[in-house]
Amino acid sequence: MTGKNNEPLDAEWVARKHTTYDELTSADGELWWIQSDPDLGGTRRLMRARPQEKAHPQTPPELSLGGWLHAYGGGAYAVTTDRQWIISAEDSKIYELADVGAPRPIVPADDRFLYGDLHLADGNLLAVRGNDHGDEIVKVDTDGQSMRVLVSSSGFLAAPRCGSGLLAYLEWDGDRMPWDSTRLQVTDLPEHGPAPSPKLVAGGEEESVVQPAWGPDGMLYFLSDRTGWWNLYRWDGLRVHAVAPMDADCAPAPWEGGYQSFGFLPGGEIVLTVSDGFRTRLITVGGDGHYREQEADVTSVKPYVAVLGQQVALIASTPTSTPSIRVFDLASPIPAWRWDFPTPMHEQPQYSCAAPTIREVRSSSTNIRYLLHRPPVNGPVPLLVRAHPGPTDDVPMRLDWTVQYFVARGFAVADVAYRGSTGQGRQFRQALHGHWGEFDVEDCAAVAQQLLADGTALRGAVFISGASAGGYTALQAACLTGPFTGAAATSAITDPKRWTITAPRFQRPHAAVLAGPVGAVRAEAIRVPVLLVHGTSDDIATVADARRLAAELQARGADHETLFLEGGDHYLSVPESRRAVLEAELRFFQRITPVGVLP
Repeated sequence: MTGKNNEPLDAEWVARKHTTYDELTSADGELWWIQSDPDLGGTRRLMRARPQEKAHPQTPPELSLGGWLHAYGGGAYAVTTDRQWIISAEDSKIYELADVGAPRPIVPADDRFLYGDLHLADGNLLAVRGNDHGDEIVKVDTDGQSMRVLVSSSGFLAAPRCGSGLLAYLEWDGDRMPWDSTRLQVTDLPEHGPAPSPKLVAGGEEESVVQPAWGPDGMLYFLSDRTGWWNLYRWDGLRVHAVAPMDADCAPAPWEGGYQSFGFLPGGEIVLTVSDGFRTRLITVGGDGHYREQEADVTSVKPYVAVLGQQVALIASTPTSTPSIRVFDLASPIPAWRWDFPTPMHEQPQYSCAAPTIREVRSSSTNIRYLLHRPPVNGPVPLLVRAHPGPTDDVPMRLDWTVQYFVARGFAVADVAYRGSTGQGRQFRQALHGHWGEFDVEDCAAVAQQLLADGTALRGAVFISGASAGGYTALQAACLTGPFTGAAATSAITDPKRWTITAPRFQRPHAAVLAGPVGAVRAEAIRVPVLLVHGTSDDIATVADARRLAAELQARGADHETLFLEGGDHYLSVPESRRAVLEAELRFFQRITPVGVLP
């Protein structure tokens, strides 16, 4: 499990292996996606390719796609064969790409809205725009002459989709999150003026509807968790029908716009992803509701399904391969074509990854599952327990070079799907409400205790790490008496109550519903050494909170380390930041680990 000549993986090499792919779609026989290459400083470019042909960037290296609508953006482009519109990450406004010269702005520079969720259908370019006062769905004149407001809300709007003269969209209240409560509305798409009053199709206080899409049969398809699981439904204009009921989630929490976890095949079948919180499967559903599993050789799929005739394109990975664009003929488990962009650095190490195992532990009265990665040595080893961000996230079974960086140095790594995680139904997802800093910490501690008891973990070398919401979990775990020896928190939220004020408008309800009696991280309660890592330009979790906690620890003389990265964002997304974080964490863990245990 180590690199060439038994040397551990290099932090700089690992940091530059972080090519990402998002927002995969198809249009006129071509695939489009957004790609972030570390050697371009994390710039998110629009890519275009036909199957079995080379992919080409459609945007220059200095132009990054993205935007910050609802804090996390999404739906950052819309395309035809000869025209493309994008959301710029610089100002979250709409631009049309030009054959020559700079992109043409569609929105005036002094416009106070943030834009996203672009959608093009039947010649209509739709977008969602928002500010601190609410959201609007707008129809954009593709020649840049006008913009018409169709729908307004003091809450949130998403996923405008038009078909057969109708407009479907999602709406939710300003004090709710879209994975808790949304409404799917349908109205006429007018030639002039705003849309008339809508008809409620699905959703409500205790139902989350996501990913509406008009099918080729003229019916409206969507995913709803009305049974406790995000399953596929269709609306025929009068009634809602279940398409493929099952006790499994077919969608992730909608953190970004543009997700599409299902697609329509030419023969009338629907291709759909199904997750258990670790593995993602691909199924096809017939018109009779019967479905069959496809033997695609992948274990993790991002929420983008693009159909090209009889082929399906996915952003997929396995326990031994990182995400890439893969095109499948559904009759074969082997990708017919794949785009994977290796990092042009120094020689890649000869490195063999073993697949992790899924394990289970009892925490309070709940069964908690986790992925365990082990180094190829016998006996107890240092353990790193990782609390994922979100906390509405899952634990995808895919190759993660950050995990391997620590495994190659003799650590066992446990990725915990603690209460609040997605992929295990609505009840499990909402179990953390009112108990943040309690149940998540209990679950991570239960994993550590199990691995200590069975001889996997080395006593005195058990660490916990997390980023964002996971950083809050890690810091609250540092307040426990055992089992953790140290905690590393990156871009951490430190005070849920204050976060309800400082967080972006989209996330304030999340902070409120999660917050429980544990409250803010208190310096006097921390019992083990901690490492605080934060970017100074973090606009999700302010660096001021991290600096405040560090000052309080310093005043107490508590064992702690800090790394404040100038200009770093919430994700510390540039390779230099990722390298610095990896090296700082390793040094921190090595300092606390008993002498002679780690190389």
